[in-house]
Amino acid sequence: MPAYNTERFIGKAMESVLRQTGIDFELIVVDDASRDNTAEVALSFNDPRVKVLRNSVNRGPAFCHNLVIARSISPFITHVDSDDLVLPSAFRKMIEALRTNPDAGQAHCYFFDIDEAGKTTAAAFRARKEQFLKDRPPDMDYKRELLVRGTVINHLRTYRREIFDRVGQFNERLRYAEDFEMALRILDKSSIRLVPEFLYCLRLHPGSTTRRMASTSLGFFLYRVWICWQLSKTGQVRFLKNGEYNLNLLVFRGFQKLLQDLLYSPPLPGQR
Repeated sequence: MPAYNTERFIGKAMESVLRQTGIDFELIVVDDASRDNTAEVALSFNDPRVKVLRNSVNRGPAFCHNLVIARSISPFITHVDSDDLVLPSAFRKMIEALRTNPDAGQAHCYFFDIDEAGKTTAAAFRARKEQFLKDRPPDMDYKRELLVRGTVINHLRTYRREIFDRVGQFNERLRYAEDFEMALRILDKSSIRLVPEFLYCLRLHPGSTTRRMASTSLGFFLYRVWICWQLSKTGQVRFLKNGEYNLNLLVFRGFQKLLQDLLYSPPLPGQR
């Protein structure tokens, strides 16, 4: 759980993790040099499963993820944002998906939005469900969809630890979209599995990364394009040179999709 200035929410996030059953786990919180009491809240948990690490300077999510990979001995690693919530049995179901699909290096699931108080509405949940049933079927072509839309892998992500031996660790030069870049590298050598259940709550609030990225969606699109070109140029992702996944064509289609979303897609209920 990477954490930065989330003292208002991290307690509930940690509680949701510690309520997971049917699996042994440790919760490693990495305080990324928060300027509030985030670390103090995390340290207040008297639970032997909790370990708190503190960065002396802000290093970004990718550094925090790599630190956990170095410190943990678990065969599976899940990333939970410190302002979100995990629903009961989420960890068990994500790991079951990886265990029953030995070719998969990563699993993810559906999520729904909650507000600052942790509440949602029936209308918002229905809208999110309709979106996922339409846009994220279990047989989705992840390579194509990541290049066109970019955001199909979120927000609870579980990794098979050994996949990092094959593709390398997270790119610490990236201050965000490190999960997008990692997903492309995983798909070059492995596969990704969807658990088509709502197992995660994404908290929307003014300080959340998700809201900042949504408010600059053109910037996020251009950042994704830069990441793809870098991975193609360095040869880290071979399928980007495959004619089936023509990078220029799919980037163009992604730009068309972005314009369509900006011009015609109404916001989800509660996100106006």
